[in-house]
Amino acid sequence: MEPTATTDDGDHPLGPDAAAILAAEHWSLLATRTMLTSERLSRTAVFLTMLSAAIVALALVADATGFGPRTRTLALVLLPVVLLLGVATYARLVQIEGLEVKLVLAMNRLRHGYLRIAPGVAPYLSTGHHDDARGVATTLMVAGPRELHPLAHFLISTPTLVGTVDAALAAAIAVLLGQAAGAAADVITVAGTTTFLVVWGALFVMNFATTGVLNHSPSRFPSPPERARPGARR
Repeated sequence: MEPTATTDDGDHPLGPDAAAILAAEHWSLLATRTMLTSERLSRTAVFLTMLSAAIVALALVADATGFGPRTRTLALVLLPVVLLLGVATYARLVQIEGLEVKLVLAMNRLRHGYLRIAPGVAPYLSTGHHDDARGVATTLMVAGPRELHPLAHFLISTPTLVGTVDAALAAAIAVLLGQAAGAAADVITVAGTTTFLVVWGALFVMNFATTGVLNHSPSRFPSPPERARPGARR
């Protein structure tokens, strides 16, 4: 007779088919995560391609006619369209990051089920099996004393880079509008800087909201309390 495992509350035994069922669910989650990764890459590539095409078009017009009213008018037509695409790309990237966190939580729960069935495989698993912040960090391989600080991970993430480009585009549009209105150089500089900071800050708040996924997902299998390392100060 094949051994069975029980959940933490002991009310629902896991039958002999539990491993196959958990594995099927695991593959489904992996396929979903793969599609999200592909979408993230394709959306970012489309946005950067559109931005590059707009810059090349503006450069050609400026080279042919000089950077004057015609080039400025074309820029004020193209750049808002690219900015709209960039903001849409950014919003979707943030949404994808939130979905990936949920997928990692779900897969950690499945690994917890695997360990209930076969506790002996625990030393061979490098990913996490707890559905909390520490478990997610373990699965994403960002846990440990030599890893980057979470703020550093945030600054180098794809949504942050796309958001920074979006803020720069918004600042460029503000500068062009100021030049078209005949504003003074100091006013144009302040307008461009302010626009960049406001747009980047607003997008930062949207990206930071992704961390709320963990706060709104109740942990079924929380990580055990960390033990103090030998020789550590108390």
